[in-house]
Amino acid sequence: MDIALHTLGVCMIDIKFGKRKVVSYRGARMVVGGLTSRNKIDILLYISREMAIASTESELFERVIELCQEIFEADNIHIRSFDPQSALLLPLRFLKASDPPARPLKAGEGFSGTAFQSRKTIFVADLSEKPEFIDFGELTRSVICCPIVAREAALGTVSIEKEIPYFYREDDVEILEALAAQMALALHEVRLVEGLNEARRRIESDLKLGRAVQSHIIQQKLDPWNGIHFFCHYAPMVEVSGDYLNVFRHGKNITAVIADVSGHGVGAALVTMALHHHLGQCLEVAASLPDLIYEINRRIMPNLPDGVYFTMQIVRLYQDFTYSFVSAGHPKLLHFNLDTGACRALDSTGLPCGLVDVRRSDYQEQFGKLEPGDFLVLLTDGFAEQRNRANEQFTPERIISAFQMEREFLLERGAVSATQLGSGFLSRFAGYTREVQPEDDLSLLLLQRSTESQSAEVLYEKARRSSGQTAFALAREAYIREPSYLKNLYFMALILYRNKEFEPAVELLKEYIQYGGESSDRVLYMLGSCLYQLSRFDEAKAHFKKSLSANHGLAEAALMLARIYLKEKRPRRALKIVETAYGYNPGHARLKEALQKLRRAA
Repeated sequence: MDIALHTLGVCMIDIKFGKRKVVSYRGARMVVGGLTSRNKIDILLYISREMAIASTESELFERVIELCQEIFEADNIHIRSFDPQSALLLPLRFLKASDPPARPLKAGEGFSGTAFQSRKTIFVADLSEKPEFIDFGELTRSVICCPIVAREAALGTVSIEKEIPYFYREDDVEILEALAAQMALALHEVRLVEGLNEARRRIESDLKLGRAVQSHIIQQKLDPWNGIHFFCHYAPMVEVSGDYLNVFRHGKNITAVIADVSGHGVGAALVTMALHHHLGQCLEVAASLPDLIYEINRRIMPNLPDGVYFTMQIVRLYQDFTYSFVSAGHPKLLHFNLDTGACRALDSTGLPCGLVDVRRSDYQEQFGKLEPGDFLVLLTDGFAEQRNRANEQFTPERIISAFQMEREFLLERGAVSATQLGSGFLSRFAGYTREVQPEDDLSLLLLQRSTESQSAEVLYEKARRSSGQTAFALAREAYIREPSYLKNLYFMALILYRNKEFEPAVELLKEYIQYGGESSDRVLYMLGSCLYQLSRFDEAKAHFKKSLSANHGLAEAALMLARIYLKEKRPRRALKIVETAYGYNPGHARLKEALQKLRRAA
């Protein structure tokens, strides 16, 4: 279905998505059709625009009903408002009258009351499995219900309902949560007529809400990765920011991104959210960094307001501590050598994103390597352009000098860490600008190779060539030197697993997954096996499922998961798991034997 959106005579974007339906595939219920990943940002931007033009509460609620009907193909939609006097959630608007009629609910009653009380989204794929959430005679079978929360107060709920089970999925949750957040903001906007002072308080509250939403996508505390340690600083000039920074982990490499959207405030912040969404999608399909910038520009440019653009810098670090980077009109990447203090200000050709259509060849990928202690600095131009009381800018040269002075200061006192370098630089920056108000958003991302990474690597290689207790002792020493060194973490966990020391193996495997950001089917299977041996069956089941999600035909994981289902007296579920794995591994001896036994038992 094509939905052409026109508002006040101005042609908006086109949102295109096909009708969805629930089908049965290999015995499982799944949704076909519906929203695609490329629809999402179009829909999110459309929602924010539609909410922004509502001038009354009644108009806002009608628009929410229309949006939910268009986007989610709902059979019914309910908006409930909390009445403080009766302490009940009252039905306010709905798509159609239901049978039995919607009734007032207490907090914690039904899916709406539960979402309101917990302030968390309720998503039930099949309400027949949750009879406590529905009244007798209700036809709804699939529901997503979001609380409407603003200024730390729960105002009500919005729910989308379908009479077909398994109709909705996680993508729909993301969209409805965004709609509920925008609805909360819009509710404040339409009440601004109550007075100038009240309006000022509500605008400030809305900005704080926007800041809270934005803080969910911008990480300011990052765990180390494979001997790389991080320091982040993110300081919006107002409550929300046009700056963006993030580090995406892919196991064998990481991708660090920093961006700066033109302008300030809510409009620029919305673009950073769009950028975050597209990065998550594009990282899965882009083969190189120029491909990544090209794909981001292609997807996001059609939806940017006129005159809005953003600069961006992307750095990809690999397990051997080499790196590549591209820049789209962003300030230069700074590479500092810890031993000498020398700084290389690195640049690559490329226009800012959002201005014009670009080609992959417009962006030049550069390369480098971090030696032990070396660090990279990615930052937005707010630092260089900030002025002091004498109206003098901090400048790129002063940035480099401040890091060099901080490095020298720290070396005189011992070890130099990313946190010390970043904090010391910010202190020097604050000393220069003193009490002058910031003129721009300020964002900084520092990546440092641990000074102990090389010795940890040497110890790990010795451990690999050794055996028994000697191997583990060497690996243990490498772990003490650098706990985040991924190869060594996995090596230690494997030794413990083979020695049937399952408790410490679980802890190391969890660290490996945490630091690496993702894990293979084999790692997840190993973790599940350790948890099974410790009789932590629910946790083991979850990891076997994840393992099979990564590799549907992993026989070992399928057999272990089937064993848990048999313990739970769910033989049909065990049979289904083994049948699915056997479909991917026809002729596998152990799967075939298990399949025959389960079929006889059934």
